[in-house]
Amino acid sequence: MLFPRMIPTAWLIPAATAIWAVWTWAHENSLVRARERERMAALYVSPFLSACEDLQSRIFKILELDGLPSLRARYPDGSYAEETLYLIVRFFGWLAAVNRYGPYTQDPKVIRLASAVRRSFATSKNVNVVGPFNFFLTEQKALGKMVMHHMEGEYGHEMDTISYYEFRDVVNTPHRMPESPAVTQTILALKNAKRAEDIPGRERLAEAQYHLVELLNYIEKKEGYSLFIGERKKCRYLREVTTGQELREAR
Repeated sequence: MLFPRMIPTAWLIPAATAIWAVWTWAHENSLVRARERERMAALYVSPFLSACEDLQSRIFKILELDGLPSLRARYPDGSYAEETLYLIVRFFGWLAAVNRYGPYTQDPKVIRLASAVRRSFATSKNVNVVGPFNFFLTEQKALGKMVMHHMEGEYGHEMDTISYYEFRDVVNTPHRMPESPAVTQTILALKNAKRAEDIPGRERLAEAQYHLVELLNYIEKKEGYSLFIGERKKCRYLREVTTGQELREAR
């Protein structure tokens, strides 16, 4: 009578144990990475997206929806000018944070689009002459640092921005206000203009809003959520055709 050949099984238990250990390690590692990704998103990505959205929305309303009369009616003291400046400076602050921390520090498209926004405020050529909304790169960093601070939160040591009211007190207090012609010119330009067409330097704002929308669309697609329902609109170009070419190349 023939008996089936017996297959040795002594090695199966340690092999299965090793496979289980590797799978468990990989799974736990994946969970750790996911939790770290969520932490970085909460600390840097979400606040940065909020800063981008608030700024692009304000620019679009002023330039395309004739928002200055509404802002003047809501803030008859002209404080909408300081509030708009705060949104610009707040963006500078969170941009510096995202460039240093978080999952997009080496993302080439984020770097390119964020740099395009910074250049919109920094360059002084063609129709973008020195004046309102013209913040050179060094000043962008300095103003951004001015509104950032640290606090204790859910994730330990967290970054945040000072409130608009604190910022308004700073720019309205002579000994605390930054010695910056750009800050003064920007506030005066917004307060003196009756309509969008009256705002000197509006071309900078239109260009910055264009790149902010591109930046938001890209990061939100990567993150899987959006701060805006529907499709964001971009400002009509208030620039020469040659500069329009520069806008396309910056994408």
